[in-house]
Amino acid sequence: MKPSAILPDDINNVEINGQTLRKGSVAAFLANVNIIENNIDTTGQAYMEALKDMLELVPALELLGVFKHLAIRSENIKTIILQAWPDMAGKL
Repeated sequence: MKPSAILPDDINNVEINGQTLRKGSVAAFLANVNIIENNIDTTGQAYMEALKDMLELVPALELLGVFKHLAIRSENIKTIILQAWPDMAGKL
């Protein structure tokens, strides 16, 4: 299946169970993970923004079924997510 079959070029979001999911949510999550994993300064603005943005995307990715099919390999990222979303235990 091609991405355009999920969300055509002219549609930027979809609503699932009352939550609006934007096109690019998975890519944004991965970009934020990359910033968190590669940032030495854990108090800097880029790290803090990436952390906030990544955690805000967790419910959307769960709705999409991402964690049902893909595992988070980074123990650091798992720990961060579970601290913010304890109900994700066993799902990552």
